[in-house]
Amino acid sequence: MKPLFGRARLAGVLAAIASVTIWAGWIPVTRLGVVTHLDPIDVAALRYGTCGLILLPFLWRQRAQIPFHRCGLLLLIAAGAGIPYFLLFGMGLRLANSGQAAVFGPGASSLFTILIAAFWLRESLSRARVIGILCTLVGFALVASHELLHGGVRLRGFGLILLASLAWSLFTVASRRLALAPLLTAAFIGVTNAAVFLPFYLFSHGPARLAAAPLGAVLLQSFYQGILTGTIAMMTFTFAIGRLGASGAAAFTPLAPVLAGCIGWWLLGDALNVATALGLAAVAIGVVFGSGALGWVSARR
Repeated sequence: MKPLFGRARLAGVLAAIASVTIWAGWIPVTRLGVVTHLDPIDVAALRYGTCGLILLPFLWRQRAQIPFHRCGLLLLIAAGAGIPYFLLFGMGLRLANSGQAAVFGPGASSLFTILIAAFWLRESLSRARVIGILCTLVGFALVASHELLHGGVRLRGFGLILLASLAWSLFTVASRRLALAPLLTAAFIGVTNAAVFLPFYLFSHGPARLAAAPLGAVLLQSFYQGILTGTIAMMTFTFAIGRLGASGAAAFTPLAPVLAGCIGWWLLGDALNVATALGLAAVAIGVVFGSGALGWVSARR
């Protein structure tokens, strides 16, 4: 039996947990911004502006590694994890709470990625992946049916988050095709979105809204979005992939929806009713099967 946690492997596990925790916290932190003092467009500007500025020197040094001749895939990467994705998710978070967003965000991203990879990359739909799809759909049905029984006012938010998750899935599959280093991918996304979006934002009323918002709210979003999520989480996840392999690092992603719901309850007081809790559990199980986590764990034995 192989040791599950040697020194190198333990470092990879801790890095993967750090990445997933940061990504899980992104949902409630973003919701905090868009339901209090800022619009989704403001938070997007802070995210890509901060991340783009930090990673610009790295992107410049590595520019020769970018396959500019594959512009279609590069466009999918920049948009799928860029401004369109962020605005859709941010507008959805104005309606859906953190737990609900965690069901329709990470859960849908895993579901769409499996389906797109099957049709685009011709990846096989294994029994485990089919089970993952079914579990995820059960999670969606639990949360959506509960909302329908209570007026359905948040259904539009669920739809926006599903569209954002579809964009993220297109980014995920496109990034597999390009196979760039993860940090280079993050740098390309941050810099290109900042270069395209910020000039429009700066000539709109965006800077005035930022100036009117509390400084603490602006600094929190800049730090969490641009530094933690856009830079540090990607670096730690890259490290985890190096120590654990791609499937090993992905084995920790089922923690994200559950952690997001718990952090949202703690930070914002977002209710975790029975339907949302069961939905989170179903989606987490779905991600376990869909991500190949079971295969990685069994390979360690």
